[in-house]
Amino acid sequence: MPDGTTSALRQLIEIGVGWIWFIVLAIWGGTANYISRIRKNNMKFSTVELIGEWTISGFAGVVTGLLCMEYGMGMNMTFAMVAIAGHAGGRAIFLLENLYAKRIDKKGD
Repeated sequence: MPDGTTSALRQLIEIGVGWIWFIVLAIWGGTANYISRIRKNNMKFSTVELIGEWTISGFAGVVTGLLCMEYGMGMNMTFAMVAIAGHAGGRAIFLLENLYAKRIDKKGD
């Protein structure tokens, strides 16, 4: 991965634009997940549930974006991973938590 890509992403993050994209993509993924779930299960639309989905998706997306930046992923891959994490929502947080726990366990050995 070229250094220019990483520095461009870091510059976007530093001025705040990258954070906005992280949140927008994550929430978009969460919205797609919620719409899919209500159609699949014939559920009634709930604004409160949608806001809850946005909260979880936004958190999962921002954490994923930070991890992608830490591992030096390119801008396109980072934004794709943020959107996927937003769609996965709570499942993404669970997976990240498991990865973190495994990493901590390895350091303790």
